[in-house]
Amino acid sequence: MLSSFVFSLVVAGLFFVLQKVDLGRPLVHDQFWSIMVFSALLGFLVLAIADWGIKHFEAQMRPTVFLGITVLRLFLSMVFIGLALFLGMEERVLWVVNFFAVYLLYLVFELYAILSNLRAISAEAKT
Repeated sequence: MLSSFVFSLVVAGLFFVLQKVDLGRPLVHDQFWSIMVFSALLGFLVLAIADWGIKHFEAQMRPTVFLGITVLRLFLSMVFIGLALFLGMEERVLWVVNFFAVYLLYLVFELYAILSNLRAISAEAKT
């Protein structure tokens, strides 16, 4: 779970720097930090469920747990996007681009974290 917190800080730092870059047009939406908080909380939830699933389910059930986590992440993200756009905001395209940039970064990180946990458990089972 510490790795999720550290990753969130790195992503937040990256986007903070991008927010300060002046290219004539903003790279980061004014309401970006709502995306960051949502993604960090969702990332923590996903890794907590994955960790629990690895420890409590047999090897045959783990792919189902991971598929469920992915679907949960996608569904909650769609609800978040829908609510944010429904409530109205300026520069919607920039907000959506920022959202999917963060979404993809977290998705890659979570896949890496889950696969590294699976490798560690697989190595333990072989010895």
